[in-house]
Amino acid sequence: MLFFTFSTLNLVAQKNYEPERIIWEGKEHPYRYHHMEQYFRYYPDKRPVPNIDTTILNRKYVALFEVKEKKIYLNNLYISGKDPKKKDLSVMHELNSKNEPLFLGWISGLFDVGIGPEQFQKNDSLTPYYNNYIVFEVNKGQIGRTEYFTYNQLKLFKDYQYKRFKETLDYVKLYRRLIYNGLSEYEASTHIYEFILFYSKSNFLKKK
Repeated sequence: MLFFTFSTLNLVAQKNYEPERIIWEGKEHPYRYHHMEQYFRYYPDKRPVPNIDTTILNRKYVALFEVKEKKIYLNNLYISGKDPKKKDLSVMHELNSKNEPLFLGWISGLFDVGIGPEQFQKNDSLTPYYNNYIVFEVNKGQIGRTEYFTYNQLKLFKDYQYKRFKETLDYVKLYRRLIYNGLSEYEASTHIYEFILFYSKSNFLKKK
């Protein structure tokens, strides 16, 4: 969890950010969770491109995930080939000798996927929003409950989660770490709110 926190700090203020991708029900979407960083943290020798500053912004690869048969996989991993401006060279064989999708059994938490075209608020050119979202639980790589939200529904859900999380000691610890690592008070609280689905411990969807 902490690695996610520290490695996403630059995203608050940087524009040249390239999201991962995820395939959901056969359709590909941008995806802003970086599950492979946790993997490379434990297996640094498998990182396809050296990453001196270990930030998400400069990770130098793009992962393609897929949700299928109630599980989440890494489908492919791309780095720059002949054209340094494009990440189109697959290095999946370096992670899996069979060159097959890699089951992400270490992933747990609550995550979201934006559906449709990216849009931006007038006062925020960095954080995209979507008309609709998929929010899904993962427990050790297994997909649990899944919900579909409109933009307004997701905002209400995040507001509720943020309000609950802000009253916990975990919030105080996280907030102080973000300040210590260089964020302003506004940037720290904004960052926590944006990724509240990931950070909140009380983030489970209601049973139907």
